[in-house]
Amino acid sequence: MRISAKDLGWLAVDDFCPRCFWIERHANGLPYQMGFPGIFSSIDAYTKNIVERYVKNNKELPKWLSSIGDIKRIISIKPSEFKTERGGVTLSGMPDLMFERHDGSFAIVDYKTAKYTGNQDALMPVYQIQLNGYAYIAEAIGYRPVRDLYLVYFEPPYRETYDAITDGHTNEDGFDMPFKPVIHRIKKDTAEIDVLLGKASRTYELSRPPTGLAGCKDCKRLEDLICIVSNGS
Repeated sequence: MRISAKDLGWLAVDDFCPRCFWIERHANGLPYQMGFPGIFSSIDAYTKNIVERYVKNNKELPKWLSSIGDIKRIISIKPSEFKTERGGVTLSGMPDLMFERHDGSFAIVDYKTAKYTGNQDALMPVYQIQLNGYAYIAEAIGYRPVRDLYLVYFEPPYRETYDAITDGHTNEDGFDMPFKPVIHRIKKDTAEIDVLLGKASRTYELSRPPTGLAGCKDCKRLEDLICIVSNGS
């Protein structure tokens, strides 16, 4: 079985449903799930390229990332090579930025296009596992030690700032959307990664779907879908 570091993070949330996980993995997705909007991937790719080109040209991080410390070099690695296998499960993924410091340690950064809400973010447990999953992979393939993990939220402008940005970011070709970066440091703790990989493997290898989480809305949707199909046949 292959699982991304972000998907592994969903096994750590309180409302994780083993039945939905089993069905999704064996059916290659649930029938009512929507794909991730491509615009966010485009924004992440744009940000990644901006940072990499800035570092290449200036030998340092841009000022809005300078608080995460020094940088010796950006680590460039193919996504197909950023993976490791444990107990029959391949953990994969690709951080937005991984770099080496002058002291020989490594840091990993992932970008989020969203408003920063601190630890109150409902997705923070997923992100914590995602970043630690990246650290787990990096150290497994020789980039060690990974000491620092960061989320960088890029906040779009909100209503209260519209008047202030309208004139400065509107031109004859269209308009620019300024993003405010907010840095959130994640504690490095990869101990749970092995635990979650084991949980994923045991759930996936069941011959039949396990009992779902009580009150799971996705399980209810699936039951409703089965009922509709059955009554219509």
